[in-house]
Amino acid sequence: MLFSKIKYFFRNFFSFKRKKNLFLLGLMIFTWGINFYFSPYGLDFLQRSLGTKIVFFSVTEPLVAMLKFSFLLTFLLFFPFLWYIFFNLLDFLFSLNFSFHKKGLVFFFLLGILLFYLGIFFAYKISLPYGIQFLLSFKTEKLEPAISLEHLVSFFSFFLLAFGLLFELPLIICFLSFCQLLNPHKISSYRREIFFVIAVFSAIITPTPDAFNMMLLALPLYLLFELGLFLSKRLVRR
Repeated sequence: MLFSKIKYFFRNFFSFKRKKNLFLLGLMIFTWGINFYFSPYGLDFLQRSLGTKIVFFSVTEPLVAMLKFSFLLTFLLFFPFLWYIFFNLLDFLFSLNFSFHKKGLVFFFLLGILLFYLGIFFAYKISLPYGIQFLLSFKTEKLEPAISLEHLVSFFSFFLLAFGLLFELPLIICFLSFCQLLNPHKISSYRREIFFVIAVFSAIITPTPDAFNMMLLALPLYLLFELGLFLSKRLVRR
């Protein structure tokens, strides 16, 4: 039933204003091509920021790495459009328009975009530099790092997207509260347990085992959890 609704939504969404959607699709493909062309410069910037040599172990590895990197850049640039499609899908499945004022929907839509890019910025500027610096600190005179180009791009892409999605935590809490799957008034009494779960989760997902890097993620996630509680309590009455 749910799958048929999703299929119906996408069929109608892309048939409505077909020329506009085709234009956006063509723009995405064109942007991906531009990103692919300039991806060697971006990969070179990554190498210089790491301060170490990047190697490849197969003939096709540079091409695969450039494809992955250009897809990542295109996704980051067009996230607001993809978020718009996802937001409309939620509205179609759960009738958000009948439950929220239009200004409320616009607020949550813009908040989702802001939180995603905030997570990307946090991963790129704070978490990844400390994590990579810690991992490269194990090199010695006889043990030099040889970082694979494809593995580096996969590692970089995974953490950027993971942090971007993790920073959507307030909206996830609001959505679960709206669906009555979560009671924000009751869950607020379990703050200690939730902070412990967030700390354990941060220790697992961060690239290094040190407590400092773990807390760099745990503290923002807990603040986002509090923001989600604050917003959801205004959506759900006791």
